[in-house]
Amino acid sequence: MRNNPFPFWLLLFAYGVFGADGVKSVSVSVMVGDSVTLHTDDTEIQGVLELVWKIQGENKFIAEIDKEINKLSVPGNDEEPFRGRLKLDDQTGSLTITNLTTTDSRVYELQIKNSRETKSKIFNVDVSDVVESVSVMEGDTVTLHTGVTEIQREDKILWKFGDKATLIANLNGAVDGWRNVVYLNDQNGHLTFRNIQSNQHGKYEVEVISSSMVLHRIFRIAFNGVFSLDGVKKMSVWEGNSFTLQTRITDIPGDDVIEWTFGPQNTSIVKTDREKAILRYNEDDVRFTNRLHLDIKTGDLTISNIKTDVAGLYHIKITKSMYAIQKSFSVTVSESGLSLGVVIGIVAAVLLVVAVAAGVIVMICKSKGKSYIQTGQGNST
Repeated sequence: MRNNPFPFWLLLFAYGVFGADGVKSVSVSVMVGDSVTLHTDDTEIQGVLELVWKIQGENKFIAEIDKEINKLSVPGNDEEPFRGRLKLDDQTGSLTITNLTTTDSRVYELQIKNSRETKSKIFNVDVSDVVESVSVMEGDTVTLHTGVTEIQREDKILWKFGDKATLIANLNGAVDGWRNVVYLNDQNGHLTFRNIQSNQHGKYEVEVISSSMVLHRIFRIAFNGVFSLDGVKKMSVWEGNSFTLQTRITDIPGDDVIEWTFGPQNTSIVKTDREKAILRYNEDDVRFTNRLHLDIKTGDLTISNIKTDVAGLYHIKITKSMYAIQKSFSVTVSESGLSLGVVIGIVAAVLLVVAVAAGVIVMICKSKGKSYIQTGQGNST
């Protein structure tokens, strides 16, 4: 169980999402050790006669307010699994569960009774004990996901760092000391580190509070080496050669999505389709036709017979459910200057010249040697 230096309270406000049966439904994703408040609102409790909290599918209730007889009771506190961990607000009827455990992952139902009808509101509570470990290298771009696809104007998002839960970013952007270090996506609340550095390791947590969801996630960033010093690995290759952009990753899980992009427009050139277990190459980009090979275990990309028109910036993005890692490569292609045929011709000509020169030298040496012998014989007679 996680020990918090201060109580962590999550409050649920406003309206839930209506299901097909007209019942409001709220998603709640929190961590072990947190406290969560399942909140009603003023419009729901106006004229109410009775509020009843239950675990969906069970007949007995865990908390109740009966305004007709002015009675408040919390029988859930008298037995497991909630023993002593429930608090019921006598004014609003909101229910708080403290010191959450994984067994508190349940569907909770609030029944609101008035003189005319009984309405229900559903809370899907998921309690996780998993701290997401994020292994990165210096120079990577790392994005931590909130799990939210779209932020509404009234939503609240807080990113915090370290054991003291220091605020580093909210929907207004990064706070002082973290500007130009982290970047918040105002569409989904994701937090991005560009060219991440080793001094940014540690624990990060996000709180999301909206009308339809309460969410709390924890990430722990650790480093396993250096990829590049400035966020981009620079490579140089001769035209006509083959080369491989190496991620320095040894094993990418099968459910991760790998995508390579090229150029200032980040044009996708190859991407994994995990559902169909295939690779999708960009067949419209003739520069790479039949010249790419992707290693799905490491993410390494090999380009064969490279030309100058594919020099530029390459990105690989590996997307997981909770975070994404991106690596960047700047590739320079140098022209050889001469065609292969010309080079072969030049080499052959040089070898021929060398052979001829060697033959001439040998003949000269033999001629001098013969002359010396003949001269010597003449002197001896």
